[in-house]
Amino acid sequence: MATSLEKSPFLTSSDFNVASSPHWRDGSSLAQIQALWLLALMPAVWAAWSHFGLTGLRVLCLATATAVIWDALGNRIFPGKDHTSNLSSVTLGLLLGLILPVDAPWWLVTVGTLLMIMVGKKMFGGWGGYPVHPVALSYAMLAVSWPGRLDRTAALAGLDWPVTMIEPLRLVKTLGPAAEGAFAPLDLLRGDQVAGVGDGMVIYLAAGGLLLVLLRQVPWQIPLGTLLGTAGAAAALAWLAPDRVASAQFHLLTGGTVLMAFFLLADHTTSPVNARPMLLYGLLAGLLMVLIRTFSSHVDGGMFALLLVNLCSPLLDRWVPRLKGLEGGSDA
Repeated sequence: MATSLEKSPFLTSSDFNVASSPHWRDGSSLAQIQALWLLALMPAVWAAWSHFGLTGLRVLCLATATAVIWDALGNRIFPGKDHTSNLSSVTLGLLLGLILPVDAPWWLVTVGTLLMIMVGKKMFGGWGGYPVHPVALSYAMLAVSWPGRLDRTAALAGLDWPVTMIEPLRLVKTLGPAAEGAFAPLDLLRGDQVAGVGDGMVIYLAAGGLLLVLLRQVPWQIPLGTLLGTAGAAAALAWLAPDRVASAQFHLLTGGTVLMAFFLLADHTTSPVNARPMLLYGLLAGLLMVLIRTFSSHVDGGMFALLLVNLCSPLLDRWVPRLKGLEGGSDA
C-alpha cells in the first residue's frame, strides 16, 4: 500500500522540498495587509489635514498618486510578481508624504517617489526583495541632493500657528537641553510642533501603530525595542553630558521617533523575522538615531539610522532559536 508521502504530488525525491524558514501563513493577501497599514495611517493623515489644511493634503495625495504611477510604469520595465494591485506603492507613497515638508514642491515629491519606487523597490524585485526601506533610501537621496528643500522650519515660516516655530531638535542643537522648556509635552504629543506633514503627529501615529500590533500585523518587539533604545540612549547621554543632550521624553516626542518605531522599522521586508533579533534591531535603531541626532549635523537622524539597521538585519537574523530534543540524535 502506498503511503501518503508516496502519493504527494509535491515530492520530487525521497526528501521534502520546502522554502527557507520562517514559515508564516495566515491566509492574508498582500493587499489585505497593506489595507490594514493604510487604515492605521489614517489618524495621522486626518491630523495632518486638520493642522495644515489642503497644503498638507496636497503633498500626501501627490506622493501617493505618483508612487502608484511609477509602480505601474515600473511593472513594464521590471516585470515580475510585484503588481500595483497589492497596494504596497500606496503605503510607501503615503509614508514618504508624511515625512516631507509641508511646502514640498511638486517636482521634489515626484522625484522622491520616482527614486523610492524605481531605485528602492523595483530594481530589487519589488516588495519582499529590497534590502533597505525605499522611503528611507529616497529621503536620504533627497537630503543629499536638495538639503535646503527639506528644511521643515523654513517650510512653516509663513504659517500663522501658535507654536514655537522651529524644529524642537534643531533648537536643542542650538541652545542645549534648556530649549526643552519652549515646548509643552502635551503639545508635542498632539503634533503641535514643527515637523514634516505628518511625522510629528505623535499620538495619532501611536494609535495607528498600536492597532497594527493588536492586529498582529507588526511584532511588538520592534516598536518596544525602538522606544527603549531611544529612551535608554538619550538617558545615558544626558547623564554623561547634561549640558548637551535632551531628555529621553523629549527624544520620544519629537522628530519621527514614533513613525520609525511602528511603521518604518517594522516593514516586513527589511526587518528581522525572529523574536530576539527583532528586539535587538529596535534597540540598535533607537541608539543610532540618538547618536546621529546628538553628534552629527543632521537634525533628525531617523532615516539614516533606519538605513544602517536595515543592512544589519540579515546578520541579526543569524541569532536563531536552538532546536531542542535533537542533541542525542544519531544518523541512523
